[in-house]
Amino acid sequence: MTENLKGHYAGFVSRLVAYTIDIAIVVILLIVGGWLIQTVNSFFQLNTSGALPTALVAAIAGVGALLVSATYFIFFWTLAGQTPGKLLLGLRIVGVENDPITLWQAFRRYIGYYLSALALYAGYWWVLIDDRRQGWHDKLAGTYVVYVWEARPGTYMQARLNDQQQSEGSPGEAGDSA
Repeated sequence: MTENLKGHYAGFVSRLVAYTIDIAIVVILLIVGGWLIQTVNSFFQLNTSGALPTALVAAIAGVGALLVSATYFIFFWTLAGQTPGKLLLGLRIVGVENDPITLWQAFRRYIGYYLSALALYAGYWWVLIDDRRQGWHDKLAGTYVVYVWEARPGTYMQARLNDQQQSEGSPGEAGDSA
């Protein structure tokens, strides 16, 4: 009988909540960054009176937002194996052998986020049907998301984990290979 969820693959809802927290943090960073740029621009009177076309300004802002987002996720994944959102929910990203992920894996995982969003977010929904709870971005990077807290499963989940143990002979630890 499974005592707690530590080391088990993280489910869709906990991953979605963690991702939502992370996106909120990235949006706050972008708002604060935009405000700082606007403040410096106003202070030094750097207004170029429309010298740059609106499309170019929008493209620069888009590239800047992409860089902030990529830096946020890749930095935290590589440094700690978890973003602040995943930390709050007790989740961690690990490699196939339950090892920390590399910079290259983090980069592939980030690119995989965009691939997972193609076709109506099918790569994210894949977490619901995959035995190891991997989205397409996890499969591309060779990563898993696991629980790191000693959380107690609910009765429905406990019954499901017990059925899985009986049919597979293992609790579905992240380090298992099949």
